[in-house]
Amino acid sequence: MKKLCLFITLLLVLPFIVKAQNQVKGTVKDDTGQAVIAANVFVLSPKDSTVLKGTKTDLSGHYDLKGIPGGKFILSVSMIGFKKSYTKIDLQSPILNVPSIVLQRDSKVLDQVVIKAKKPLFEQKLDRTIINVQSSIASSGGTALEVLEKAPGVVVDRQNNSISMNGKDGVVVMINGKINHMPLSAVVQMLAGMNSSNIQTIELITNPPANFDAEGNAGYINIKLKNNPNAGTNGSYTLTAGYGNGFSPDGSLNFNHRNNKINFYGDYSFSTTPLDQQFNLYRKVSRETSVIENLTQSQRQATDRNHNGKLGLDFQLDSNTVIGALVSGYDNKWSMDAVNSNSIMINNAVDTSINIANDEINQWKHLMGNVNFQHTFLGASKAKITADIDYLYYRDNNPNNYINSYFNKTGGFLYDQKTKSDKVTPIKVWVAKTDYTRKLGKSIDLESGLKSTISRFNNDVSINRFVQDVWNYDPSLSNSYDLKENISAIYTSLSYGINEKTSVKVGFRYEYTVSNLNSATQKNIVDRQYGTLFPSIFISRKLNADQSINLAYNKRITRPTFNDMAPFVIFMDPNTFFSGNSGLQPAISNSVKASYLVKRTIFSISYNHEDNAISRFQPKINAQTNKQTYAADNLDYIKTVSTSFSIPAEITSWWNMQNTAIANWNKVKGFYQGQSMSISQKYVRLTTSQNFTLPKDFSFEISGFFISPSLFGMSRTQAFGSLNMGAQKKFNKNNSTLRFNVNDVLKTMKIKSSIDAPEFNLITDFQARFSPSAFSVSFTQNFGNKSLGERKSRATGSEEERSRVSP
Repeated sequence: MKKLCLFITLLLVLPFIVKAQNQVKGTVKDDTGQAVIAANVFVLSPKDSTVLKGTKTDLSGHYDLKGIPGGKFILSVSMIGFKKSYTKIDLQSPILNVPSIVLQRDSKVLDQVVIKAKKPLFEQKLDRTIINVQSSIASSGGTALEVLEKAPGVVVDRQNNSISMNGKDGVVVMINGKINHMPLSAVVQMLAGMNSSNIQTIELITNPPANFDAEGNAGYINIKLKNNPNAGTNGSYTLTAGYGNGFSPDGSLNFNHRNNKINFYGDYSFSTTPLDQQFNLYRKVSRETSVIENLTQSQRQATDRNHNGKLGLDFQLDSNTVIGALVSGYDNKWSMDAVNSNSIMINNAVDTSINIANDEINQWKHLMGNVNFQHTFLGASKAKITADIDYLYYRDNNPNNYINSYFNKTGGFLYDQKTKSDKVTPIKVWVAKTDYTRKLGKSIDLESGLKSTISRFNNDVSINRFVQDVWNYDPSLSNSYDLKENISAIYTSLSYGINEKTSVKVGFRYEYTVSNLNSATQKNIVDRQYGTLFPSIFISRKLNADQSINLAYNKRITRPTFNDMAPFVIFMDPNTFFSGNSGLQPAISNSVKASYLVKRTIFSISYNHEDNAISRFQPKINAQTNKQTYAADNLDYIKTVSTSFSIPAEITSWWNMQNTAIANWNKVKGFYQGQSMSISQKYVRLTTSQNFTLPKDFSFEISGFFISPSLFGMSRTQAFGSLNMGAQKKFNKNNSTLRFNVNDVLKTMKIKSSIDAPEFNLITDFQARFSPSAFSVSFTQNFGNKSLGERKSRATGSEEERSRVSP
């Protein structure tokens, strides 16, 4: 782990050490003496015309090139409509002022101009960071989850199937602006099977505006899949072959057909990933005069198979009205065979040993249908109304089988015990939403809307034990649950441009929630009705053309996931199991953030206070029975102070990078068996992406991240990270791309967490490795008409709904 930290730190600082300070500057004019704006200026090697440095002229036709080594070079200047100019220069001093370069107009007629540009890997907007996935070589051939693991400020905890952002839990994941109503663990499984080749961008929305649901303390992660906007029929396909724990085939296809008023589009992806996972769990408790220790080791051979697809149709009734329909779904199947061993020691002597043979299937199926209406009114108000109706259906089938073989302290066989658990979980969600936007004046914009969400959830959990050749139902761990939840919302927001440099956006959202949870044995386990107002405010001030300051405040809510409220049971060994918690309360957070932007460099500081914070898979140990339960629990609060510094750097014309450093301070206060306990931690996250453009359409990328020791609920997590590399070759007029990618080169993606609280009789340790290092080769082919067209923006009504369900 030290090697990874040193390597990433070296990547962060090396460019600033080696970067030269020599400077070439001058002015470009046309043959009439006028400044030429946005002309391309390049410093070329006199040997092979390799581009060493490049820039564009500003509004006065001036250019300034820095970081050039001494020596003789060629200065190339070009602009559409002008003849290219070449000037020999000899850089012998720190600053060279080149005489004005005059471009002569080109009399040739250009029939067609094709402009190629590569978007930066990261783009910063007022309320979000945009990751252009297609600009990353190292992300190719991988999964959406692996892309998120590399994103600045995002932490994927595969141990607990959770995602946090900027040190805060409660992330809401959206696909094309639509929330997944699955438990977060299911979202993680879904993202692990989603091919990154089908992803266009990922948006990290840390300050959601009022038109977003108030759900999610940490904000939103919106994954936008490819929707090819070109005219005619076009698309692309990607084929990937990878190897880690075994052969991993992946494939994806997206297409778009646009003809007059009709736009028909879709995509499909498939992946199969074999995994070799290792888990170690340890705990120690004191009971009277005895010290009891438990050590469980699990070796898992798993396969993650995923199908994802969607079809959409938009029809333009007239120039102002569009109706559309969208159908999407997936079938994600996790299957596993595990061999577990459990040792129980009393006062440092082995008392009992248990070998467990375990097989599991966790299969999630999902189908979503949406109809959409959008109308733009004529006139100066530029008013627009949209309406959506969505239906979402999920079904989880999660059977487990266990054969427990017991041995005494000397290793003698005692007996076998067979146990099986079944969990069937259908979820149905109906969403209706309407939004209205218009201009109230030259500098005032209004947004308002209504939304209603109706959710129905059933969870049948059964535990059976094989005794005397008969399966016996265990009523103490079995039950059937039924959840009904209705959420109604109304919002409005105003955006006001005070002047050319200052703008303000103020929003208010009110949500009213009714939740009722029953079981076959108990009525009204949860019976809540509550309404909450969620204000938000954004202030932006431009200091000059390159600098701005942003301030933001918002209030958010994190509701318990459906699965956490309706308990389930999954055994790690006969005395250790995972379960739900029907007593979970919603968490409320308030956060403020200030950011300072200089061109593409961003510095920010934020503070977040979350009451009743929900932390998943928190351990509880019953010292009398020696049983440990992992379940979601409400903490008293979590306080987070976060500072981040993000800077892109162009070292040369062929080497650029994006670096992010985030420093967090967390304080967590919770309760354990009725007693108050608190911990705090300072930690950093370093993220880097180094991109190298090589001759003949080759390119290379190194990316990685490092997280120092941090907190997960009441647990302390040791440092971890990953280093990834990728190479790319484009050919066939850039219509074909071949990529090679290696993940976790240094094999440092190992999770270790612990609780050391002997005063609470609570000592636990958890270690896990979820997947081995892997490499992949992927081929992408674009096909069809490449003439540029425009496609209407497509949204749906369940945009904030899907985070509470997850495979």
